[in-house]
Amino acid sequence: MSEAAVRLSIIIITWNERENLERCLHSLMDKVDFDRDEVIVVDNGSRDGSAEFVATLPQVRYFPLATNLGVGPARNRGLFLARGKYCMTLDNDTIFLTPDPGSIVEDFFREHPDAGVVGFQLLNVDRTRQDSTRRFPRFYQPIAARVPFSRKFGFVRRELERHLMLDTRFEDGTDPLEVDYVLGANQTFTKAVGAMLMGYDDRIFFGPEDAEFCVRTHKLGLRNYYSRRISIVHDYKRRTRKFSKLTLKHLAGFAYMLRKHGGVYRFSLSERR
Repeated sequence: MSEAAVRLSIIIITWNERENLERCLHSLMDKVDFDRDEVIVVDNGSRDGSAEFVATLPQVRYFPLATNLGVGPARNRGLFLARGKYCMTLDNDTIFLTPDPGSIVEDFFREHPDAGVVGFQLLNVDRTRQDSTRRFPRFYQPIAARVPFSRKFGFVRRELERHLMLDTRFEDGTDPLEVDYVLGANQTFTKAVGAMLMGYDDRIFFGPEDAEFCVRTHKLGLRNYYSRRISIVHDYKRRTRKFSKLTLKHLAGFAYMLRKHGGVYRFSLSERR
């Protein structure tokens, strides 16, 4: 398949989660049109046999890294390798449900040339809608998310509800719905936009690289959307609720994003209306 012929590049990063990766890739094998689209796995230095498994799937392009570079940097390796006109990030703990995503993505961007990032519908394991859309956060959002006691304060509770868009009716039939940002478990954008922004910010190891990317698409004057045209089960397990080294890296990334953009909540749709 020549580079010019590639339509959609699905980029999956993984790190020592072979079971999740197997399930994810098996769900894609009969959904992706490999004559026009491609699947790329960037491995952040797994030592669990992931390489041996992916070798059994010749349709998949596999690129191992020597060490764990983090989420954003690994996704950037995938973006650099991608040959498609459109790029879709996909977490390895997902199960793809919708056939021929390349055609759906192509149609979406043709209909919405103002789109920066679109996040397609993520579902919980029980097939209920997962909260995958967000408003840009205020500086105390991580407190609201991680310290339950703090929610006794009204302004903290209200911030969490605002951030999670709990006041939004997603079942009213509006599709697509314009949002501030969507989770990196599924973000889709044109390769041209990814190149213009030089990918995700390499200084963010694990979150919120997805929010920061969407801040920059807003600054380009593009719109970010949520759409139900594609459905994906996301077997989500929060890794940063309890304090750990990963939590500290996440909080450091959050602080860096706020310093870089001077208070990202200022770009929120709800604040502009």
